[in-house]
Amino acid sequence: MTKKYAKYLPASDNIQINNFPFYWISQIHQKYVENVDHVLKKYGMDNSRRRVLGALLLKPNASVSELSEMLISKMSTTTKLVYRLKDEGYVNTYSCPEDARITRVVLTEKGQEILKKVNDLTGIVLEQAFTGLTPLQIEKLLTQLHHIFKNLSR
Repeated sequence: MTKKYAKYLPASDNIQINNFPFYWISQIHQKYVENVDHVLKKYGMDNSRRRVLGALLLKPNASVSELSEMLISKMSTTTKLVYRLKDEGYVNTYSCPEDARITRVVLTEKGQEILKKVNDLTGIVLEQAFTGLTPLQIEKLLTQLHHIFKNLSR
């Protein structure tokens, strides 16, 4: 590793945790999840289940496997979330007509309604997180994070 990045690495001789970008990424994510979970308690919902519902909005009739990939979650965890949401009436499942080994998931009307409510609450958390930032700063941050993601995906 070149010296120009040394101060940002945990292996540095004089490591300062505040200089390690992935420390901040994980801290921000954890704080976001905590805040979202707190506001979603009002509806008996949590961030994990909200993410499944949101993924189904983006990809209706997704398979459990596709949801697992979208959520970056283990298949067993995603399956548990899906069946919990099914028990709560937010989703339905069915066997894929082309391949009965594949379970597809679809939002119910009740699921669409709760998703709208929880997304409104989640928006409040996002507004709080972005306070003091301009839209241009947020766009720049997104561009930088996307760039880092691409670097790590090679």
